[in-house]
Amino acid sequence: MDINNFLDKFVGDWFSQRTTYHLPQNQVDNAKANVTLTLLTADDSKITQLANQYHFNLDLSLGAFGVAAPLVLASSWDNSPDWGKPKQTGESLMLIFRSEDDLNKGNIVRITNSSEIVKGEYVLAEDESLILRIIKDDQYLEERINFASDNLRLRNTIFKHNNQVRQTCFYSEIKRVVKKED
Repeated sequence: MDINNFLDKFVGDWFSQRTTYHLPQNQVDNAKANVTLTLLTADDSKITQLANQYHFNLDLSLGAFGVAAPLVLASSWDNSPDWGKPKQTGESLMLIFRSEDDLNKGNIVRITNSSEIVKGEYVLAEDESLILRIIKDDQYLEERINFASDNLRLRNTIFKHNNQVRQTCFYSEIKRVVKKED
């Protein structure tokens, strides 16, 4: 499997359940969310707008990574948190720049709806799990995503600050399948 095949399985509408462990506070949070993931083309208006807003030269970036076009993953979510906690919605875009010599490795740029830009890397491991890593100053985030089946995705994250584990999350996600009419 390469990154293209992985992302083909990745896109769609998912029902997500998350458990978050805040280790220093010894607290646990649970939440449910509806998550939608779509692949956009490089000429999509959102990508053009971002390139203009953040002065991305996609041609230059693509030349630097040696690929014909970036993969662009758009995500949106709408969650239902534990009782008494505020509801959250959001969206983000992730530009995926594949390595010239290995489609299973490359760089990512993630842009959230708060206009925060985060850069990192990805690796599609031999066990067909996608590993995303983001390192910024003294913070480290790693997310591992794998499929138990085509319609069941598992994710876990670990967040470190000053080399100390601060938070871990586990997600189980079920893909919403649209029944085809006869």
